[in-house]
Amino acid sequence: MASISALPPLSIDMYLPAIPSMAESLGTEISTVQYSLSIFLVSFGFGMLLFGPFSDRFGRRPLALFGLGGFALASLGLTLSPTPESFLIFRFFQGLLGSAATIVIPAMIRDTFGRDTAKGMSTVTMIMLTAPLVAPLIGSMLLTFSNWRAIFLLLTVYAIVVLALSFWKLPETHTVQASNQKPSFVSNYLLILSTRKIYPTLATFLLSSLAFFTYLTSAPFVYITWFGLSEIVFGLLFTTTAASLILANYINVRHVSRLGSRRMLHLGMSVALVFSLVLIGVTLSNLSFYWTVACYFMIIGSLGIISVNAESLILIDFPNQASSASAVARTLRFSTGALVGPLLALSYTGTPVPIACQVLIAISLAVLVQLASHVNARKS
Repeated sequence: MASISALPPLSIDMYLPAIPSMAESLGTEISTVQYSLSIFLVSFGFGMLLFGPFSDRFGRRPLALFGLGGFALASLGLTLSPTPESFLIFRFFQGLLGSAATIVIPAMIRDTFGRDTAKGMSTVTMIMLTAPLVAPLIGSMLLTFSNWRAIFLLLTVYAIVVLALSFWKLPETHTVQASNQKPSFVSNYLLILSTRKIYPTLATFLLSSLAFFTYLTSAPFVYITWFGLSEIVFGLLFTTTAASLILANYINVRHVSRLGSRRMLHLGMSVALVFSLVLIGVTLSNLSFYWTVACYFMIIGSLGIISVNAESLILIDFPNQASSASAVARTLRFSTGALVGPLLALSYTGTPVPIACQVLIAISLAVLVQLASHVNARKS
């Protein structure tokens, strides 16, 4: 489950250092290659909505195997892409088909862990994050010895290996109780979207995602363009992102059963708010990149705690529609991520200040949503 969950971060993190060289190789602008990230996020989100109900109806394992095979084929197409247009097309299908495999994982965790879903999510996430921990560094090293096509070839081989392991070891965790039911996109999604009590948690999940993808999208600019660091150093620094998430999920595993997902969510929000304020001061003062790395280390780890507990709280409410609920949450998450690029373009000043401001605004809004929810709950 962890190796399948690693598909999205590997698909995103590994090729970030190669974006400038990809643009040169394909004879296009850097902005065109950067759009491939938004295309991947949008197609990934659409695919989760498409495949979620099928997982709830037919089971988790068949969809996982189908998605892994499709992801491998799309990655091979990316490896061989001769033009920017073909690269973007295969990137769309990589996200779409990869979503079929990854959408089943939160539901499998919900099937297995029940009320302890947050603990299970953190356990799988903690293991999975060993992959993106080294992904940018692997991408940078491949660029040293080869070119950007080697990155997508490696993704192809990875998907084939995971597909073989899944045939061998991946169990079916979902017992279909109503075999005569058809996969109903409308009824599943209407049930989830009409459950108003999940709205504050969902809004918090999306706002934390906005802050996370703001960092993810802008990290090459901040470290390579603004601070003038090399691609290798960027790859090393970017590993702190996964390291902070691993530490955060370890903390969550240790304490969520005792404190509960709601309290862990609030703890993560408090830490994220404090260090997003510190980041503003560091950025405005133009301090060295060490301070920026330290701030993002704390912020990203806190966002990890927020994300895993918010999603778990949503899934717990839908035991029979877990994949569909996960599809709604994660589709909106990746759609939110796709908005980051245009938002940053609107506020672009050539400095990291708008980036830090966008992170602070997103986290502050999440805090306000939770405060308003708490006040309303006490009134009722």
